[in-house]
Amino acid sequence: MEEMYRELHPSDNLRSIPGVGWVTAPVFLATVGDPARFRNQSAFTNWTGVVPRTRQSSEVEAKGLRMTKAGPAIMKWALFQAGDIGRRFDPQLASLYYREMVHHGKNHKQAMGAVMSHLAARVIKVLKDGRPYELRDNEGKAISPAEAKKLILYNYQVPENIRRERRRRNPVKRGYLKSQGTALSRTNEAAVAPQPVKATIPEN
Repeated sequence: MEEMYRELHPSDNLRSIPGVGWVTAPVFLATVGDPARFRNQSAFTNWTGVVPRTRQSSEVEAKGLRMTKAGPAIMKWALFQAGDIGRRFDPQLASLYYREMVHHGKNHKQAMGAVMSHLAARVIKVLKDGRPYELRDNEGKAISPAEAKKLILYNYQVPENIRRERRRRNPVKRGYLKSQGTALSRTNEAAVAPQPVKATIPEN
């Protein structure tokens, strides 16, 4: 499989994306096929199925549900595996995961859904552009792997007490009551969590 992967993708740009490795890169290449068949990143993300379902009736519109069942299962598996590693090395993915867990009250799997969606956008962009992925901070500035690790270490570590709380309780359920125009949500500690500040790289 590796030999065929190298023949079809000699640049190996996919593995320049943090988290994409020896197993997941061939999966992405084989599953995507011709990247030109997707008109944009949004179309590709919808095709993978890593977007939440919505449920709507005459009275209630529920959002933030589980992912759709659309898309190849092996693609979702690869996105989860690569995303769980990538968020530890890519500040943008780390920031997204941190925000979903700490400030939006999501559990690990729900936060990973957002990470998977962003990783899918990286995969299709690298394949379409034919260029390696470049690490950047949340302001869009190119940074080195060492700077990226510092940013994540000092700004995007989810506190262990929040992880424990997310594991204990059921996922947050949200809905929207159209007739009254009021949001229905479960109160959780994320409401009083420290608000995010601009990420910085500490001086040596």
